[in-house]
Amino acid sequence: MKCKKRWLRMFLPMLAGFLALYLVLMAVMTYLMKQTFMKKFEESYIAAAAEAEERIQSIETNKKWLAEGKSASPDAITLYNYTLNTTLPRSDSKYFQCSGALYDKKKNLLSKTGNLLALLKPDGHSNYGTCPVDNYLTAEELKELAYYVDLERTDFYEKISESPGKGNSYESISQNSAPVTDCQITVTLRKGTDIPARILVHKADGSAEDSVPVWSWNNPNIRISEEPQSHFVELKTYPDPPFPYLSYGYKSWLAWQENAFLQDLQLDRDLFYTIPTYNAAADDSPPFLARTKRVSEIVVTLDNQLVGSYFLVTAADCHPWLAAMDSLRSFYLLSLACMLICVSVLTFAVSRTNRRREALEENRRDFTNAMAHELKTPLCVIRGFAENLKENTAAGKREHYLEQILLKTEEMDSLADEMIDLSQLDSKGLSLKKEPVCLNELIGTQLEKLQDVIVQKNLLVLYEPGDSFRVANAPFRMADNSFRVVGDRRYLEKVVWNLLSNAVSYSTKNGTIRIAVSKEQCRIENSGTNIPEKDLPHIFEMFYSGENDPSGEEKHLGLGLYLSRKICSLHRLSLTVRNTDMGVEAILSHSSDPYPFASKR
Repeated sequence: MKCKKRWLRMFLPMLAGFLALYLVLMAVMTYLMKQTFMKKFEESYIAAAAEAEERIQSIETNKKWLAEGKSASPDAITLYNYTLNTTLPRSDSKYFQCSGALYDKKKNLLSKTGNLLALLKPDGHSNYGTCPVDNYLTAEELKELAYYVDLERTDFYEKISESPGKGNSYESISQNSAPVTDCQITVTLRKGTDIPARILVHKADGSAEDSVPVWSWNNPNIRISEEPQSHFVELKTYPDPPFPYLSYGYKSWLAWQENAFLQDLQLDRDLFYTIPTYNAAADDSPPFLARTKRVSEIVVTLDNQLVGSYFLVTAADCHPWLAAMDSLRSFYLLSLACMLICVSVLTFAVSRTNRRREALEENRRDFTNAMAHELKTPLCVIRGFAENLKENTAAGKREHYLEQILLKTEEMDSLADEMIDLSQLDSKGLSLKKEPVCLNELIGTQLEKLQDVIVQKNLLVLYEPGDSFRVANAPFRMADNSFRVVGDRRYLEKVVWNLLSNAVSYSTKNGTIRIAVSKEQCRIENSGTNIPEKDLPHIFEMFYSGENDPSGEEKHLGLGLYLSRKICSLHRLSLTVRNTDMGVEAILSHSSDPYPFASKR
């Protein structure tokens, strides 16, 4: 729990910092993308207005309505309606909407972008025309009709994709039969006009032939039942063109329909500054904004003679910020995931570094405490004997005091040697001598040094250098199957000394030490108390000495086994310690791993 809280204390501030950086970077990225979309929307707006002007100019050139004074004829208005509905409502993005209105020279409204129903002739093989519905249906009726037009359009696309042989574009419908959709809209018109008398919506009930009416609208100014049916014609619809922006869904169309800025296209006097004819000081069009409304003059000539002009009002409403955020949505999520991964990895790395630093600090404290303890004990003894020497000058006592002082001095010198060895082993520039060393010989040499302690504790040492046991006091004879190592004799002597001295120190009085040596391994087992299971995994750690021995032996500094294993690692030897029925056994053997303890150092 403590470690978890510590990790959270590091993770949360780091997360807050990365989150702030993430928000700043995403804001900058979004702003740059917003500028890109703004430029794209401006280009789309200019292209849409230019296309509308060009097509209107083309219509007038071909039809010559202005020259004949028929600019406001029904046929002309029908063509203008279709032109404005197919050019201005661009489908580049659902966050960009555009509409327009066409005025004549007298500033009378001729046409504007609106909701049209595309009609097929009764044979179903060619276009009949379009039917405007804005001037006949109420706002609520228009919303209901748009809902069903969207259903028909969706079904239309599905049928087209299922019939690739018939083409997958609206243009192909003029040569092919329209697909039978589950939602079918029919419009009844008065012959010779585009005035709707009735609109019916049918939905298939199980099959295309079995359809039922689900919605209808009747023109209140026309009573179909009271007039001859020959005065009317019933036509099917197909979504070309659909209601403006219905290709992005019903909500997009509704946003366009209820946008007062796009619907209010009055030819205000303030808009005339965009036409150089009325404002000679106007250099260029005003800057493109999120909401832009402009007017352009379409001059119509015939035989190089001016016959009239139109005014085209265009309006655009765009949301570049939303478009940028929508396009970067996946990037946001990916960046957030990467940020969380980076924060977690960095937190883990910092936490691991802190743990290592704490471990080093703890080792330093342990080292300081252990050294102080180890040095204080012999120093106290030396001081005590020195004071006794000062007070008592008897020859017999003097000799004993000097021997004890020299003995403790040697202990301190041995401790200093261990610390020097530890420093050398940790040095990267350490160079070991390489010479053949026989451990049987080292064991015999070190046993002789321990002979006084062995006799004092009355220990039985059973040494097996080959196939048979021998008592340690018997003459030494080299065995043919000796344990041989190529390495530094001085360091290997320390390993053998540490293992044998530990075996002697921790053996009980009148106990037994068994030493078995072969070509592959050396086993040193002593009788005594087993190492506690909780201490066994830590006996090779520096400064780890466990609990006091029950026999009353003083705790060691905890460097012997640590140094031994480090030396073994450098000589490609394996050193393990385990509990046995007799006591404790140390096993030294050859290792195939060049650095068997590298991961534990």
